[in-house]
Amino acid sequence: MFSLFRHALRRPRNFALAAAANSAAAFPAARHFADSRQGSDNPTKRDTGKASDMENKSEKVTVNKEELRKRLTPLQYQVTQEAGTERPFTGCYNKHYEKGVYQCIVCHQDLFSSDTKYDSGCGWPAFNDVLDKGKVTLHRDASIPGMVRTEVRCSRCSAHMGHVFDDGPPPKHRRFCINSASIDFVKSAAPSKADPPTASSKK
Repeated sequence: MFSLFRHALRRPRNFALAAAANSAAAFPAARHFADSRQGSDNPTKRDTGKASDMENKSEKVTVNKEELRKRLTPLQYQVTQEAGTERPFTGCYNKHYEKGVYQCIVCHQDLFSSDTKYDSGCGWPAFNDVLDKGKVTLHRDASIPGMVRTEVRCSRCSAHMGHVFDDGPPPKHRRFCINSASIDFVKSAAPSKADPPTASSKK
């Protein structure tokens, strides 16, 4: 009877030791899982190289203010560097409809296509889209009391372009209202004439 009682006392102790051993063996795996979760949840530890390239394909450039003052007109400098606005219906590209590309006047990055330009009647050049979403950056602009607008900047040099509104034509309903002073126009190359038929192509 005494031996049976001692055997019964040993069993809970052995069970507790076994449970502790199993917990110690499982702890490293649980800790490793937690560390991996922390690494994935920490933005500084994520591999975001490809995502960054997708969001902004333009390489940043540093602008020399003194050189810009010499190269740009006073209005171009005021608009692009001080977020100024030219007077409506005065810009050279307001009623301009040649085929080509509109570039940033500061860094010459292609921003808008003539295919997306339309006459909105607002007094500034209007486009319903950009060449690529990575070409511009959008910023909240509350400079006018009681009004919040969305500012458009060149993603490469941060030059002020204008503003974008949601009253444009379908399907996107966007109106990029851009200052003529902030852009330059590059005309599309004239299509080359077809090569004369060769002797082998004649019937």
